[in-house]
Amino acid sequence: MLAEKIMVTNLVTATQDELISDVITRMHKAKLRMLPVLDNNKHIVGVVSTFCVLSHIVPDYLISGDLTEISFAPDMGILRREYIKNSNQKVSEIMNDKPLTVGHTDSIISVAAHLSSHGRHEYALVVDENNCLMGVISAGDILDTLEEHASEVSDA
Repeated sequence: MLAEKIMVTNLVTATQDELISDVITRMHKAKLRMLPVLDNNKHIVGVVSTFCVLSHIVPDYLISGDLTEISFAPDMGILRREYIKNSNQKVSEIMNDKPLTVGHTDSIISVAAHLSSHGRHEYALVVDENNCLMGVISAGDILDTLEEHASEVSDA
């Protein structure tokens, strides 16, 4: 089975010049955690995700381990201040500019292998020969397809 057979094509996207606050609002309304970022020609230039935003609002001194005890920190105040500061940035400033892309004629097993080896992402952007976005496949989409076809294998 090919990627183009199971990809989701009804997509919500973002552009590099949009503000993070606007994109987060759109993601929330659409119940999404990631949006592909496209240029004017529908070429993929990155992805913006809740993980991208979160990684920019947690202060570096907390991530680096410089503090051995952070339970005393006024967490909501720190995170809110950093969120407000970052929410007025453009998407281009925090997006992941190296998203996982796969071809629309790639096999599902190939897409699954890419997803398994790519790290923190549960999705792949499906592109055509010109690197234009065609759809998105998540790990869940692959598992759903396997579940739908499970009876075919047991009947064979």
